[in-house]
Amino acid sequence: MPGSLVSSHCNFTYHRSNAATPAYIIHQHDCYELYYYISGDLHFLYDGTEYAPAPHTMLLVVPGLLHGLHVLSEATYERYTFHFTTGFFARERQDLLSRLLPNLESVRKRNSFIPFYLEQGERFQIRGMLDTILSLPDHHSDPKTQLQLASVIMESLLVKLYLNRGENASFILPRPVEKDPPELAPILDYLRRQPSERITLEQLSQRFYVSRSQLNNLFQRHFHTSVMGYVTLQRLSYAQKLLRSGIPAAEAAAAIGYSDYSTFYRAYLRHMGHPPMEDKGSMESDLNGVFSDPLIPMAGSASQEGDEFPDISFENNAYDPLE
Repeated sequence: MPGSLVSSHCNFTYHRSNAATPAYIIHQHDCYELYYYISGDLHFLYDGTEYAPAPHTMLLVVPGLLHGLHVLSEATYERYTFHFTTGFFARERQDLLSRLLPNLESVRKRNSFIPFYLEQGERFQIRGMLDTILSLPDHHSDPKTQLQLASVIMESLLVKLYLNRGENASFILPRPVEKDPPELAPILDYLRRQPSERITLEQLSQRFYVSRSQLNNLFQRHFHTSVMGYVTLQRLSYAQKLLRSGIPAAEAAAAIGYSDYSTFYRAYLRHMGHPPMEDKGSMESDLNGVFSDPLIPMAGSASQEGDEFPDISFENNAYDPLE
């Protein structure tokens, strides 16, 4: 059975298990994720809204978007994931593919819609294509050849999905388990647009005329973490991006509002599962594990009301002007 194919710009993995998760495994990252769900008893959290995907459903997660999964039972859970940056593709086509792919802003403008949400993926022979990619190491010993062939296959898949979306009945609007409350939309937008202001739960409560307990209840209900837990994860994810770009750990800590490095270190270790230095300059190195699904649930993490962090927006990548 195929396992994985990893480089500095991608990580293809196949996973199968019979273990339920006690809660949502929630995370975000600064790369794209193509997720193909084969089987299991699963709920998928996408930007605060829960979905119950059908078997053989594929979806795309954009960089910077909070998402996660909850395996509800011990029924066989089987999935493929493809984490990638546009640097994975041939240089002459990177600009084109960047325009074909949506970003966080375009997703939010459409009320957190899931782009490239495709049911009945077997009709597109998606699993066969992914198995072919994961079997490349068995047929080619040269890593460069493996990655070049994988890039060609994935380019053709993404272009095919882009050209067929909206024209094929298999592309649908996903059916949420529970609709995202409109009260959260302005709050989330505000959090993303405050690059320097120090934010507290009390300030959010006063600004949006919502009690602190109601705010926390809304975030617990739709993100399975507290308000400040959500803010903390967003800051630490941005710090991870800074570290990978070569920014020193102390500067990354200061950029997201930590005056004490030891506090930043403990928070980073708790949320990311490894110390900050493991991500230093990793943008150009082997990223095995960086793209993999985190195994640390967010439940109960960073829920102290006194936590204060400035908000930092994610990079606004270009989107297809024809959309």
